Amino acid sequence: MQLAAISIDTPLGRYALVASDTGLVSAKAADSAPAPPAPGRARSAAERMLDRARAAFASYFAVSPAELDFLPLDPHGSEFQRRVWRALREIPLGATASYGEIARRVGRPGAARAVGDANRRNPIAIAIPCHRVIGGDGRLVGYAGGLERKRWLLAHEAECARRFFQAASSKSNGPEVARLNVAPARSRASATASI
Repeated sequence: MQLAAISIDTPLGRYALVASDTGLVSAKAADSAPAPPAPGRARSAAERMLDRARAAFASYFAVSPAELDFLPLDPHGSEFQRRVWRALREIPLGATASYGEIARRVGRPGAARAVGDANRRNPIAIAIPCHRVIGGDGRLVGYAGGLERKRWLLAHEAECARRFFQAASSKSNGPEVARLNVAPARSRASATASI
């Protein structure tokens, strides 16, 4: 399997993206940038997937998060971790769920700690939204990227959702609704099949 890597600048700092020819493998906060591909050669399928990932992340940070819902993902983990990551992708934009709720969704109601471990091992920050998982008491707890990033992401997504639903409630079919498109649950569910 061929992999390709790039880094992108975001409002939360630099992130390193790694892709295979079938999907995004990793997205993590990074201090350094990977070397750019050599000029003048044919672009690989993995590099084309990175182009797609870069555009999806840029769109997400520009208050139009739907492209991330449709980005093919190729995370590596156990079957249980992959079930948890699929469940995380089903948490709607602007919403949160507790570790216990996710454990129940994946058919393991007593496995809240294992869900927390799967979140901690999530290789694709933001696109697999482990930042949407909170403690059973509603507190923000545990995020590999730090609680400040988690707060920022949740506030950003709440604003995205607010703008979308405000535009949709005005029954406008103008460019604002298209720009803030939020993927319907059925489409999100089909996108989780790539995990």
